[in-house]
Amino acid sequence: MDDSNHQNGSSPSSTSQNIIDGNKRPAKRNIMTEKFRAYQSSAVQDRQLDPYRYVPKPCFFYGSLTDPAKLQEVLQLPSTPVLRPARVKSYKIMLWGQSPTLVDGPRDSYVDGMAYVVETEQHLEMLKNYEIKVYCLKGIRIELDGEKVSGRVFAWADRDLGELTEGTWSLEEWKQGIEEMASHFRPTEN
Repeated sequence: MDDSNHQNGSSPSSTSQNIIDGNKRPAKRNIMTEKFRAYQSSAVQDRQLDPYRYVPKPCFFYGSLTDPAKLQEVLQLPSTPVLRPARVKSYKIMLWGQSPTLVDGPRDSYVDGMAYVVETEQHLEMLKNYEIKVYCLKGIRIELDGEKVSGRVFAWADRDLGELTEGTWSLEEWKQGIEEMASHFRPTEN
């Protein structure tokens, strides 16, 4: 073995890799291949270190959670959240009892509601606990400030619409119903 290779910082194997067909000229570097291999290596390391990373996305609300005070209560936020007007296409509202639910609708139909960016996985879990099992969380395209963005929504979980009825839902009527119900539980004055 020739010690001259060790003195200039290269190993015998790296020197032999740079020699083509016994000639003493170095092999051409393929920078794209090197970058690709480096990217693959770092991507594998990222997946091993963090296999799941929560991504904040807007959540589309069309029922009681369009009320900022209700959303603040459910998420236990220190201040009133700012909701933004939003809409989704190709859906419609039906009623499950008195509760609205989002179901597939005609292609040209829209449902108006509100959107709020759910910043943490803990807040998303709180929303899942608030919404009962007849609703499922799914991805949806939301029109927000004139552009379409990827978001989430709680929609009717069952394909069978037999439990649902046609109808409308109003935040104002819902709030009034809550106030009336609460008045039944207020202590009477003597």
